[in-house]
Amino acid sequence: MRVLERVLAILTVSAGSGWAIYVLAFGSDAGLTVPVLLALVWGGVAVLVVWSLRAGLHLLNTRGLPGQRHLRRVIAQPAALALCFALVWSEAAFRIRFWLSRPALQSYVQRARPSIRHGEFRPGVRVGLFWLREAEALPGGVVRLITTQCMFDDCGVVYSPVAEPPRIGRDIYSALGGPWYHWRQGW
Repeated sequence: MRVLERVLAILTVSAGSGWAIYVLAFGSDAGLTVPVLLALVWGGVAVLVVWSLRAGLHLLNTRGLPGQRHLRRVIAQPAALALCFALVWSEAAFRIRFWLSRPALQSYVQRARPSIRHGEFRPGVRVGLFWLREAEALPGGVVRLITTQCMFDDCGVVYSPVAEPPRIGRDIYSALGGPWYHWRQGW
């Protein structure tokens, strides 16, 4: 039984670490794609099921030995997974990624705006911690940087130095501070 518990411990740590890295790397972009959402929810459920087996086996193996339960180690993993889930679901991970990338994004929009306006943008440019899929120069000095898909729409950040960016269709904006906005395309 102890060997099975050890195997489950290695499996939960490996799967949980892989899940956390994937979810934080891709879930901290401007929006959640379908694969990232599925990994966030169902991958998290799968890891928690394996963790539940591990916790049950641990309690079985250590019954009658209260000093050797070491539940803190066993409980630390679901707490870390819950924190990763909360960071992605609340968009706090995106805001942290944006905050770390803000100086590079600021420099990029000031430097590249003329070339974007002339249609010279090349997809796949890395700016800060974001990979740009598309860039658009709009009237009034507004620059829209599309970084990912959010479900079936586009998402990204918008630089608008004068006022809130113009709404095209059902665009959704959330202020990020200063001239920056989190943007989601709506239909």
